Amino acid sequence: MKVMKFGGVIFFMTLMFFWSCNSAPEVISENKNEKEVVENSDVYLLPQGFWIGALRINEVDRIPFNLEVIGDSVYFINADERIGASITKSDEQYVIEMPIFDSEFRFSLTDQGLYGFWHNYAKSDDYKIDFTAKQIDEVNVFNRFNVAVSDKFSNFEGNWETTFAVGTEDEYKALGLLVQVGQEVTGTFLTETGDYRFLQGNATGDSLYISAFDGSHAFMLKANLENDTLIGTFFSGNHYQNNWKAFRNDNFELTDPDSLTKLKIGEELSFSFPGLDNKMVEYPSPKYTEKVVIIQILGSWCPNCMDETKFLSDLHKTYKNKGLEIIGISFENPASLEGKIERVKELKEFFNAEYDFCIGGDASKKTAELVLPALDKIMSFPTTLYIDKDGVIRKIHTGFNGPGTGPYFLKYAEQTNKFVQALLNE
Repeated sequence: MKVMKFGGVIFFMTLMFFWSCNSAPEVISENKNEKEVVENSDVYLLPQGFWIGALRINEVDRIPFNLEVIGDSVYFINADERIGASITKSDEQYVIEMPIFDSEFRFSLTDQGLYGFWHNYAKSDDYKIDFTAKQIDEVNVFNRFNVAVSDKFSNFEGNWETTFAVGTEDEYKALGLLVQVGQEVTGTFLTETGDYRFLQGNATGDSLYISAFDGSHAFMLKANLENDTLIGTFFSGNHYQNNWKAFRNDNFELTDPDSLTKLKIGEELSFSFPGLDNKMVEYPSPKYTEKVVIIQILGSWCPNCMDETKFLSDLHKTYKNKGLEIIGISFENPASLEGKIERVKELKEFFNAEYDFCIGGDASKKTAELVLPALDKIMSFPTTLYIDKDGVIRKIHTGFNGPGTGPYFLKYAEQTNKFVQALLNE
């Protein structure tokens, strides 16, 4: 297990070098002093240290994820990502409210561990999944799926041409990017509409198990290596699963994300939506005249949108004094306008984003297409438009390759910075 940990640190340090240069997120945390020494753990609500949490999605399957409790904060760990939240207690019930996303844990503490539910209010008021957690020793942190420690396991590292929802009308392609050190496997899957963010898991024999929990999505992928092909099942929460298969292919590429959504011939982009201060945000308008403008179509419930908001917030701070403006048009789950505004305010405040946000409507791609009729289609949240100083849409980008994609995020960040600089210099 020490070998596994050492490999994880190498990968982490590689990404840290990139993140320090491009202002990408290392930690999503509400507590900036997470590494303070806890001298007297008796004063805190939960026992200190590492835990393994699990969401029971059916009678057989559990989606595991790593936790670390430090003081009255808890950190949800997926590979190199740490998502911080506060622990509170009301009567005999403990509560962890997830940052950004409209979800929370409510549970009890017993001698055997934590027992309760994860509530995802972004889906519905009654959407919940059974939740348990137990403490583990630090040496077991990288053994998320509690596999038998062995030197007999397949090598899953590499680039995998992947097909999800095999044989159905919803079938779609993805690029799997897996890194393996011993029995620890990390990585993600890129699709044409975004990525699966930070996945972490284990190899044992010819079997692969990887999962992620970020407060919005709970993913698990299981597969067996049969000859040269991975064949498995993908789970998303307790409401969705499909079959998937993959084989190694270093030459596989997805469709260019800049080619999927286009401006309709003869159409011009214009809109007027309520802003977070109840004043209308309009485009075009004098504020954006002779400026480079990025239009971000997003939802605060969307993890890829969260990653993009962090990236765009940093991009805006770098170039705002040179003439860059950004408008985020958000499509939200709450029924009322006030509820929608509150969700977006939390996202804006969390990342200290200084650009404009407004409310486009309900959380639906069909709604987005209806209120933005100049676009031929909207395949994904996020979808991002880059507009030059003359008001010409120069590029429409579908999805977002976040920091979990490693070199793909590196490439995207570099290309986007260069593209924005070129637009500003025109």
